[in-house]
Amino acid sequence: MKNTVATLLNQQVQCVLATLGDKELALHLMAYAISTDLDKIYLASLENTQKVKNIRANPNVTCLWDNRTGNNDDHTAGLAMSGFGNAHELTGEPYLAAQRLLLDRNATLGQLLSQPSVVIFALNINRYQWVEGYTRVIIYEPEKS
Repeated sequence: MKNTVATLLNQQVQCVLATLGDKELALHLMAYAISTDLDKIYLASLENTQKVKNIRANPNVTCLWDNRTGNNDDHTAGLAMSGFGNAHELTGEPYLAAQRLLLDRNATLGQLLSQPSVVIFALNINRYQWVEGYTRVIIYEPEKS
């Protein structure tokens, strides 16, 4: 299952990040990078955003990836995968390593990552939930590095 999860993570360039605000859930479209063991997802944002405020207040997050094509076949042939975990803000060498991973994977993030107010988070993923069609559900728990 690790290879299947890795394939989807490597095919997609964005995920939907769910955070919890004071009164409601918020969804954010995000570029990301992945650790080799699939146990961490790296995200960057400017510090003065709602997502950063939400993560700092409640680090429990979920990410969503899918293979939607925008037609009715998605109901039965489509898949969605959620990654459940918690986020922590990076500093020092872990920050720089994640910054390099993000830039290597997403060259268009150069301008964002050069901003002095950029924040980088590592999402520690506890489990992925893979859903195909209406009934096939598979759980994958990455080994912790």
